[in-house]
Amino acid sequence: MEKVKKEGNAKKYLAGEIDLGILGKKQAYLFKNTNRDKDSNQPHYRLVIKEGDAWKEVGAFWIRESKPKEDTEF
Repeated sequence: MEKVKKEGNAKKYLAGEIDLGILGKKQAYLFKNTNRDKDSNQPHYRLVIKEGDAWKEVGAFWIRESKPKEDTEF
């Protein structure tokens, strides 16, 4: 996916293509969820594809942080 920047009030987003096998390739866009409540279960990013002139949300992404493994002794 490639990062795209627009002028003016437009925002940055990721744009690319997804290969859906027998369904063909679709244009895909990853948008930051700017309406997200800080302490909610809403996703940080939303994945949408373009089908003709319509947009369809097909995925959601959350930012996660891994926890360090604890050393265990037996």
